[in-house]
Amino acid sequence: MDRLVRKYPNNLLIIVESSEHSHRQIIESTVAKRAYQIFEKRGRKHGFDLEDWVIAEKELLRDDFDGNTSRFHFLFEHPRDPEVITILSWTTRSLVVSRSQTRLFGKPGNRPDVLSVHILPEEIDPAQADVKVVDALLHVYVPKKNSHKVRLGHSSALSAGVGSY
Repeated sequence: MDRLVRKYPNNLLIIVESSEHSHRQIIESTVAKRAYQIFEKRGRKHGFDLEDWVIAEKELLRDDFDGNTSRFHFLFEHPRDPEVITILSWTTRSLVVSRSQTRLFGKPGNRPDVLSVHILPEEIDPAQADVKVVDALLHVYVPKKNSHKVRLGHSSALSAGVGSY
């Protein structure tokens, strides 16, 4: 069940905090759909199912992260079309980016198009996400969960060190 929903001006962006189970289903069905498209493009030749699956995963799953910072930075194209909604769906370990037409959003049977799936190497805090639209780009910054604890512990150690001089 979705726990947190934030809407931005003009309904062009919706952020949803989702369950791990929901994301697994989205990821598996998206990869399966793309693998089938690859199978069809190959002329429906059998015997390449594992190769098609791996290619689909590589196309859809992103892991382009800089592990040396206290937060992740994602950059996405953001259409200025009022008929398009961008949906960021989070768990503490993944992000699914989708788009939907406003006239179809929320209608039974309509599923948004998945643009990308990001499996995160560290836990994040979706409630602390900072989202900015600059020109036609969506900048999403989200802190790593442990970065708050590390910084607090580090500053406490520094304060203790200063007090002991």
